[in-house]
Amino acid sequence: NWSSNRTPEEVFHLLETVYGNFDRLARRKRVFKVETIGDCYLAATGLPTPQPNHAVIMCCFAQECMKCLHATLHKLAED
Repeated sequence: NWSSNRTPEEVFHLLETVYGNFDRLARRKRVFKVETIGDCYLAATGLPTPQPNHAVIMCCFAQECMKCLHATLHKLAED
């Protein structure tokens, strides 16, 4: 487990980096960020403005988030 071998500051920096990337993706994809709760990122589509293709938007957002997370974790493994 990566976080068990790191300082709280390092874990915080990772989450701050990942969530910052997710926030940029959310703005670009018109996804509404509800909040972050600990290590959970809560977002929704169709809010506050209804979107007929909200499920597709959310799936694309989730896929991009996973790509972003994998890239970040890969970079950490190299460091």
